[in-house]
Amino acid sequence: MTVTRPGWLYILLLGSVTALPPLSIDMGLPAIAQISQALGVSLGSASQTLSIFILGFVLGPLVFGPLSDRIGRRPIMLGGLIVFTVAGIACTFAHDIGFLLGARFLQGCAAGAAATLPIAIVRDRFEGQEARKLQSYLALVNNLAPLLAPLIGSLILMFGDWRWVYAALAICGVWLILGAQGGFKETLTSARPAASKSLLASYLEIVKNRRFVFSTLIMAFNFAGMFAYIAASPLVFMNNLGLSSGGFAVLFALTAMGTIIGSWLNTRLTHKGISEVSILGWALASSLVIAILMTIESKVEFHTLYVLTSLVVLSNICTGLVMPNATHSALEELATTAGSGAALLRATQMLGGAGASLLASMFYDGKSSFAMTSVMLVCAALAGLCFLIGHRSLAPAPASEEVVSH
Repeated sequence: MTVTRPGWLYILLLGSVTALPPLSIDMGLPAIAQISQALGVSLGSASQTLSIFILGFVLGPLVFGPLSDRIGRRPIMLGGLIVFTVAGIACTFAHDIGFLLGARFLQGCAAGAAATLPIAIVRDRFEGQEARKLQSYLALVNNLAPLLAPLIGSLILMFGDWRWVYAALAICGVWLILGAQGGFKETLTSARPAASKSLLASYLEIVKNRRFVFSTLIMAFNFAGMFAYIAASPLVFMNNLGLSSGGFAVLFALTAMGTIIGSWLNTRLTHKGISEVSILGWALASSLVIAILMTIESKVEFHTLYVLTSLVVLSNICTGLVMPNATHSALEELATTAGSGAALLRATQMLGGAGASLLASMFYDGKSSFAMTSVMLVCAALAGLCFLIGHRSLAPAPASEEVVSH
C-alpha cells in the first residue's frame, strides 16, 4: 500500500469530486422559483429537482460502488463524471419538467457513483494517521461546497437564468474529467477476491463487520442531526426570528464554518497521535450535551438568535470531528470491498439526513425551534448509544487485512 503524502492538487481533485452532491443540490436552490415559472409548474414540482437528485444519489453508489471493487476506481469515476456532465447538458436544454426530472435523476446517480469513490481511494492508498488526516482534508474541501454553492447559484442568476446553473455544473464536470484523466491513477490492485463475489454477497460480508456497522450508524445519526438543522434553519431563523434572506445566508455560512473548523481540528489532533476512538467519544459526548442545551433553549427562549447560533456552531464542530474518523473507521477493515463499503456508508448517511430533515420540517410548529432541536437531540443520543454499544469494535484491528467480525 502506498503511504506517501498526497499533494494538494490530488487532495483538491478528490475533494472536488466528493463535493459534487452538495454543489448540485445547493446551487439549484435559488433557481427553484425560476424553474417553476419557466416550465409552468408549481413550486412543489420544481423542488422535486432536488429530491429526485438525492434519490439518484442514494441508488447510484449502491450499484457502482461494488462494481468499482471489480473493475477499478478509475473507470467508474471517469464514467460517472462523463454521465454527470451529459446529464447537466440535458438539464440545460430541458423544456418540460418530466425531461428535467429524468436528467436530474441520472445526474444524481452519476454524482453518487463518482463522489463515493474518493473515500475508497483513500482506503486503497493510505492507512493509519495519514488516512485519517486525508479524510479530514477531504471533509474540509467538501464542507466548503454548502458555503459557496448558494452564493454561486445566486451570482449566476444575476447574469442568466436557471439553465445557466445546470450549464455551470456541466462545465464543472468537464473540469473534473480533465483533472481525473490526467491526475488520477488506478488505486485498486489487480488481484482482488471481491471480483468473484456477487453484489449481494459483497454487502452481506460488509454488514457482518461490526466495526463497519457501528461506525456507519454513528456517521449516519450524526449527519442526520446536522441535516435536521439544515432543513429547519430557514424556518427557525427567518420565520421565527425575522432574519432577512441576506442575514440568513451570513448566519448559515457562519454555522457551516463549524464543520470546517472541526475537520481542521481533527488533523491537528490526529497529528498529535490521539486515537480516532478517543476523538469520536469526546465529540459524540459533546454533541449530546450541546443538543440538550439547544433543546432547553428552545423552551426558555433566552436570546435565541445568539445562543442558538453559538450552540449550532459548536455542534457542527463536533460533526467535523466525527465524520472523518467514522469514515476511516468504517472502511479500515474492508481491504477487498472498500468500494462497496463506501457506497453503503454514503447511502446510509444520505438516507439518515433525508429522514431527519423530513421529521424536523414535519413537526415544526411555526413558533419555536423545538422540532429542530429535539430531532437533533434524538440523533445525538442514538449516535452516542451506538458508540457505547460498539466502542470495543471500533478499536483498530492488529493487522491491516480485512477482518469480518460476528
